[in-house]
Amino acid sequence: MQSSVCCFSGYRPEKMPSYMREGSTAFANMLSRLREAIQAASDSGCRHFLSGMSRGFDLWAAEIVLDMQAKGYPVDLWAAIAYPGMQQYWEPLWQQRYDAALSHAARIFPVSDRYQQACYITRDRFLVDQSSRCICFFDGTPGGTAYTVAYARRSGLLIHNLADMQLTFEECFFQ
Repeated sequence: MQSSVCCFSGYRPEKMPSYMREGSTAFANMLSRLREAIQAASDSGCRHFLSGMSRGFDLWAAEIVLDMQAKGYPVDLWAAIAYPGMQQYWEPLWQQRYDAALSHAARIFPVSDRYQQACYITRDRFLVDQSSRCICFFDGTPGGTAYTVAYARRSGLLIHNLADMQLTFEECFFQ
């Protein structure tokens, strides 16, 4: 576990709560809280931010890290990819976002050389094993994020869960 490394875990866009769609007020507020969480982790000594590079939360976090780096924050992006080419079946926009973020990553860790049944779980364990803290969006929905957050808890990581934040009435019902 490295004290200067923070990993991310969260949902793909289709698993985010319905009120949290890109372009909504709730989504914009979540991105703002994500930026604040990254800044707080940086202020506490984290310099390396490790993303699993999947569509949704992972890439949103990666993009924020790169934006902060461009603005002079002492942070960099590390990318843990399940296998090379994992983005090849995604929608073109997500492929472009992935390629752009990956091209600016300070370090890239392919955890498998090809697709294998457990390559995403292996990647998720790698994220946690390299980190001292985890910034996530986890609302209890089962899946890879649930696995990763549970593993992070068992591993003793400091966890900042953005889904624990209370939403305003307007964010939930007036999108």
